[in-house]
Amino acid sequence: MKPKHFPQSARHILCCLALLAASCSDLTDDDGNRLPDGTYPMTFTASVDGPTATRAATTDGQWTTDDPIAVQVGGDVKQYTPATAGNNSATLSAASGTTPFYWQNTNSISITAWYYGTGYNATPPGGASWAVQSDQSKTEPGSTDDNYQRSDFLYAPATDISFNPSDGADNSLTFYHQTAKVIINIKNAEAATDASAIQSVVIGDADNLALSGSYTAPTSGGATAGTWIPATSGSGMGTITPKKLTAPGTLTGGETALASYAALVIPQQMKDKKFIAISLANGNTYYYTPTQDNDANLQSGKQHMYDITVKHGYLEVTSVTVGSAWGSDGSAEDVTGKTLADGYAPNDLKIGDFYYSDGTTSDGGYRKYSDGTTAIMPVQPVLKDADGKERTVIGIVFWLGDIKGDNYTLLDSKFPSGTHGLVVSLWDMPAPDNGGAGMTWTYGGYEYVSTWLGSATWSGTVSRPGSFSSIQVEDKMQGYANTAALEEYNKYVENPSYNKNQNLRVKPIKGLSAFQTAHPAPVSSSGWYWPSVYELKQVCWGQGNSSNTSGKSMLNTQIGKVGGNIFSSDDYWSSTENSSSNYAWYVYFNISNVSYVGYKDSNTCRLRPLLAF
Repeated sequence: MKPKHFPQSARHILCCLALLAASCSDLTDDDGNRLPDGTYPMTFTASVDGPTATRAATTDGQWTTDDPIAVQVGGDVKQYTPATAGNNSATLSAASGTTPFYWQNTNSISITAWYYGTGYNATPPGGASWAVQSDQSKTEPGSTDDNYQRSDFLYAPATDISFNPSDGADNSLTFYHQTAKVIINIKNAEAATDASAIQSVVIGDADNLALSGSYTAPTSGGATAGTWIPATSGSGMGTITPKKLTAPGTLTGGETALASYAALVIPQQMKDKKFIAISLANGNTYYYTPTQDNDANLQSGKQHMYDITVKHGYLEVTSVTVGSAWGSDGSAEDVTGKTLADGYAPNDLKIGDFYYSDGTTSDGGYRKYSDGTTAIMPVQPVLKDADGKERTVIGIVFWLGDIKGDNYTLLDSKFPSGTHGLVVSLWDMPAPDNGGAGMTWTYGGYEYVSTWLGSATWSGTVSRPGSFSSIQVEDKMQGYANTAALEEYNKYVENPSYNKNQNLRVKPIKGLSAFQTAHPAPVSSSGWYWPSVYELKQVCWGQGNSSNTSGKSMLNTQIGKVGGNIFSSDDYWSSTENSSSNYAWYVYFNISNVSYVGYKDSNTCRLRPLLAF
């Protein structure tokens, strides 16, 4: 058995001199100091702290006779191995074929030692690079140790050892783990009530975890942990598949975990990075991204334990326990510690939710707590519905409520009970003629569209509601009605019977048809339309706000999860006309400024379609 990741902080190696039947008074020459060459070999006894009962069923804390330990005296390094094995102690002696160190005199000597899980290496660790294994769940062909064990690295800082120690003196070497240990306990609850539901557990994501690092051994008095410079690129980065423990661990509250996993990791800071990923058999993967400095500041020689509940849509980490030593209880820190406000549970419809091509939604991870704070959890979209049918994300929910009353009965037949809310598209609408990012409001001319609207007879199957006579209204969510009116206005301009200048045509209306073809909206929705200035403000500001760019920030986070066009810091056109015939309203998304001085014929702005559902 290997010295597998001792649950305690150290292995104590007690120097014991083989006296070879001689008394201490016989070991010195006339000056009381020098010893005969090659007479008194250095042998050691290695012992493990802690009661054996805590390790009786595991491989932790046990030596085998082939464990390669490098011992350094002065500039010389030699291999020592345990002559015997046991739970607590084993005698170390020079490896087969190796000449042992001999005492030359009775003066104290300075000794350092180290142990690599990958095998014996006589090169001192100072300044060297060390790498843990990426897949610690398996054993490589031809190896007797699994990759979890092969990731172990221990170091015993320089210690003065006496030839003839005085009573009560600490004449030992202490080995300390130089990697960090991560333990993941998954609770038996919510979406994980059967261990078979857990398909995989991974530490890190998309090569954001350092697998190697440059190590410098501790030299200052009392220091037990060396310093690390983790890799930042190339082959030194990756992810770790941890080892599943045979016996599930104990949660902070005393319950037994559904399943537990362990890994040895290069010390590093994982704040604001996808740290732990848990994939379920149903194909969904959820992530834990630490947000506080101490949540995942992985430290040399310490054990970091995470109690995780796999919720329906995300991971909830209820406590992080950082032990001062591997296997110690440590102190638990409440990670969540907040109560969700009503309406912000994973299964509630809320802003930030993903909206799919089939007209359904799923949790997007937006959370609001009872203390008023908010957070966005790293929840990913669910790209298969309950029946296993594939679907794609086409937008993000940004506003909840009923807009039917603001649209002059035009939405009544589609939504007799009212709308649930509004969705913003993942994409800007390209300019209709050249595919550019921006466009003018018209093709170069301008007039009051509202003047025409007040007495217009629409040519389509839908008649103009009698109460709808203006697209200059600034305080209604009437983008759907505005879009319908502008579509009819373009038909009016294009009708040769009226002999209108074609430059009066409203350019974004022409682009909406192509956008609907490229990104079909569900039949259960309103279809894509051009937002009014009031709706556009909600996109930028966020529902319930009267300024700032909170809405834009939330949407960009969500769009970044699925791909699409994040909102730029440019101007975005609204479908709301100003009371001056050549002006229309727009919103400057860089600083959330709202302006009515958008020249229809010359200003170039972007456009982002919405839909109601």
